[in-house]
Amino acid sequence: MNNKMKQILYVLLEKYAVHEMVFLSQAINDGEMGPRENPKYINKVVSKSLDPVTSIGGVRTLPDYTFDNVPKDYAALILIGGHSWLTPEADCVLTLVIEALSRGVIVGAICNAASWMAKHGFLNEVKHTGNGLGQLQYWGGANYTNESNYINEQVVRDGNLVTANGSGHLEFARELLLLLENDTPEMIERYYQFEKQGMVKLFSPRPRFTCNTVGFLTKGNKAIVDFYTQAFGFTTDWDGEQPNVEMTLGDMRIILFPRDLFEQMTSQKYEYVEGFNAASELAFDVPTFADVDKEYANAIACGGKSVMPPTTEPWGQRTCYVADPDGNLIEIGSFCEG
Repeated sequence: MNNKMKQILYVLLEKYAVHEMVFLSQAINDGEMGPRENPKYINKVVSKSLDPVTSIGGVRTLPDYTFDNVPKDYAALILIGGHSWLTPEADCVLTLVIEALSRGVIVGAICNAASWMAKHGFLNEVKHTGNGLGQLQYWGGANYTNESNYINEQVVRDGNLVTANGSGHLEFARELLLLLENDTPEMIERYYQFEKQGMVKLFSPRPRFTCNTVGFLTKGNKAIVDFYTQAFGFTTDWDGEQPNVEMTLGDMRIILFPRDLFEQMTSQKYEYVEGFNAASELAFDVPTFADVDKEYANAIACGGKSVMPPTTEPWGQRTCYVADPDGNLIEIGSFCEG
């Protein structure tokens, strides 16, 4: 592979956001043990002229190419966000992006650059993200017609196109590094976690135990899965057939296993509480008193059974209790009147 094929082109406009390119360009040129002796790619900068281009923070970068003399072959075109994507300067990028997409080159767009992509209709056939659906609609106007494929995540990849919001610079770097096969997936993930979590968290002594999981032995998995995904927004990739189920909500995890199969697996018989199970409860905090009432009504509508309607207690908490389809108790509460 010659040097031109190995180049990654970073498009920088005046008042660009330097942090949105740092982690990607650093990983391209530097490994865990220092500068790479034989990097797979070479970082190059493209701008309107060869004069220094200045970042939002006043950092000045000297471009390698102008929009008129970029090489014909390169590995990726990366549009870095900033304050100039609504100016005439950004229109100079249009031909470059059209050519890159037509040739199947990897294209990345972050922050306002993703909104600029919406403005020119480049997101209409792909899954994507950006600085919120509202900004994509505002910038895109009639040229943006793909709201149904907007995904509210830090980064989204669809084929060779990677989009990210303005706070997704680390996720943006990780996704592009994987797409470029700059390192093994394990090495890329290690780099991401180091930058995301920081040295103190990664290298501090680990606690003896961590607990974020609740397990239920169910009469039937489907009713429980339906209830928790609909009432509380848990997600799962359960196929509807396997006995093991994992549902997640943020850092919380619920695992399910049918009672009869658990008895077979452990060669034991068990006694089960019928009706409301007052041996334990799940507790969910919500922002305000009004949210307690709203989520209580939602849980009932999704198949939960009322145990105690929303009540403001003497200790200042508004709380309520519902039971899931197997009778497990759930508390929904808040200490904030709003």
